[in-house]
Amino acid sequence: MSFSWAEKYLNQHQEFLGRKISDTSIQRIIRSHGMRPHLIQYFLQITDPDFFPKMEHIISLYMNRPDYLFCWDECTGLQALERVAAELKTDHGTRIEFEYKRHGTIDLCGIINCKTGRVFGKCIDNHCTDTLAAILEEHVNLQPKDTPKLHYICDNLAGHSTELFCQKVAKLSEVDYPQDLDTKEKRRQWLQSDEKRIVFHFVPYHGSWLNLIEIWFGILQSKSLKGQSFKSRDELITTINEFLETWNEHFAHPFNWVYRGTGLTEKVVWRFCTWLETESSTMTRKFLNKQFQLLCNVLQGYREQVRRKHRHRLDQLLREKKEYITAIIDGDRSVTAQYNRLCKATTDSLAA
Repeated sequence: MSFSWAEKYLNQHQEFLGRKISDTSIQRIIRSHGMRPHLIQYFLQITDPDFFPKMEHIISLYMNRPDYLFCWDECTGLQALERVAAELKTDHGTRIEFEYKRHGTIDLCGIINCKTGRVFGKCIDNHCTDTLAAILEEHVNLQPKDTPKLHYICDNLAGHSTELFCQKVAKLSEVDYPQDLDTKEKRRQWLQSDEKRIVFHFVPYHGSWLNLIEIWFGILQSKSLKGQSFKSRDELITTINEFLETWNEHFAHPFNWVYRGTGLTEKVVWRFCTWLETESSTMTRKFLNKQFQLLCNVLQGYREQVRRKHRHRLDQLLREKKEYITAIIDGDRSVTAQYNRLCKATTDSLAA
């Protein structure tokens, strides 16, 4: 709803305010309460309870880079869109036809060498396990045979930790595949183990921004794909391959990672306090449980990174909003236990 709509409605229903009101008055009142209903931005809340230790591990790899460190990810669903009219060049820039025809999609698997910035890329029809295993084998075989360790940073896609994928890693590492890897957690633990040639490092959930290849995907989009018209999937693939060659020959360079995650711990606490304060109606038990675990780990391992005033606010709200929290938990004993654990961790952090 716009301010002019609000003005019209309220002036037609003066029983709400008892008098007429202008749109400028409405704007002034809304601003005085810190509300910006016309400004919407997306954010991605951290939910992984072990987000910060995992983040620190990835950042330490960038800061103390092994000789062979690679970042791997899949850019999925790239669309081959053909504009129905040619673009127009004007004094105000380029204009692109809005209407288009669809000619299908492709996936792009990208692996960047953190030391050189060179990118190994493959356009693929899918990102199933057998496809990913074949790409891994091709990439590993391109590396010097005497390389003692190959490190890969990747996300938590299920295909990165299946039995077939792990078997491929064992084969390429020339080690026996353990027969007791019957769960995803066990397989991921084995993939991360340093006892073989190929070592995987998984970014935390909702931490894809920690993967350097995402930066290169953004460059590909802005420099080569944005606003283009493709008559077929093959034309899109050709464009991507040409950009890969150009990048590797003329523009490849290592990216200097400088962000250390400063302020993230405090932001997690602040957001959760705001949800409690407003008694958000969209809060779910599952989300609440993850936040309890995350915040407890933050207060126990990163207390000094969260100012006392925020810890004090959290401590107060956990008690003041107990009825609201209890209604969401709805008798779940495991979530109740996490709530009690967080209350204790908050109290201990203030007493320390």
